[in-house]
Amino acid sequence: REHTYPRSRGDFNDIDLDEFADGLDVFITTNADSLRHANSDAHGLRAADGPENSSRGNQDYGEYNGPDGTAGSWQGDVARAVMFLAVRYKDLALVPGNPDNGTVGQLGDLDILLQWHVNDPPDDFEMNRNNIVYTWQFNRNPFIDQPDLADFIWGSQVGEAYSNPLSIKQFDRLSTLLYPNPASNFIQIVGAVPVQEVSIYNVAGHLVKSTLLEASDQALNLELTPGMYLVNMTYHDGQSSSQKLFVR
Repeated sequence: REHTYPRSRGDFNDIDLDEFADGLDVFITTNADSLRHANSDAHGLRAADGPENSSRGNQDYGEYNGPDGTAGSWQGDVARAVMFLAVRYKDLALVPGNPDNGTVGQLGDLDILLQWHVNDPPDDFEMNRNNIVYTWQFNRNPFIDQPDLADFIWGSQVGEAYSNPLSIKQFDRLSTLLYPNPASNFIQIVGAVPVQEVSIYNVAGHLVKSTLLEASDQALNLELTPGMYLVNMTYHDGQSSSQKLFVR
C-alpha cells in the first residue's frame, strides 16, 4: 500500500498503534486538523508496484506520468483520491504548477489533476471501492459520487452555487450498500433509509428474485449463478434506487 499524496509532501506521521492490525469497526476517530490521520485514510491509499512507486518518489503529478501502457486508467482514480485528502485535512492543498518538493502541505499540478479527473471518470471498480471503504470508515469520496463538485471547488465554476446539491434523502440512498459485493451466497443491505423490497434482475432484464425485507439488517440468500445482476431497492417511502451486484 502506498500513499497517493506522498507522505513527505503531507508530513504524515506514524504512531505506535500503526504497527498493529485492527479490523472492521476498530478505528480511531479522525480529526481534520490531524495530518497523522491522513497517513492511514483508505481513500488515499492504493495497492502499488514497489519499483514504480520508487520511481515516482514524491514528484508532483505531471512531473510523474507513469506507469506506461495503462492508457491513463489510473489517473482519474489518483486525482480524486488526492482531491478528497485536500478537502478532508486542513493542512493539505492542491496547487497549480510544481511547488518545491520540500514545501509541506502542497501538491501539484492541480490543472493536470483536474484534466485527469475529466479524462478518466469514475468507473465500476472505483465506485465499488468507494462503497467498500465506506463500510470501514463510514465516509465517502464525494468526487466519485458527484464528479462535478471538483469544478465548483477548483475549476471554472468556483464561486457559483452548486446547482445539483444532494438532499438528505438522496445522500442516504446513495449511501445504501450491498455487502459483500462481489458476493457468493448472500448479501446484506446497509443504509440509513430502510429498504422494503429487493428485486434482482439478470443482464437480460429478467426478474430472478424478489424479496420483502422484514428488517434492515436481514441477510438475503442469493442462490444465483455467477455473473452480474442489477439490484433494484424500493424504500418505505416508495422511492427506489439500483446498484450492480456481482455474484462469484
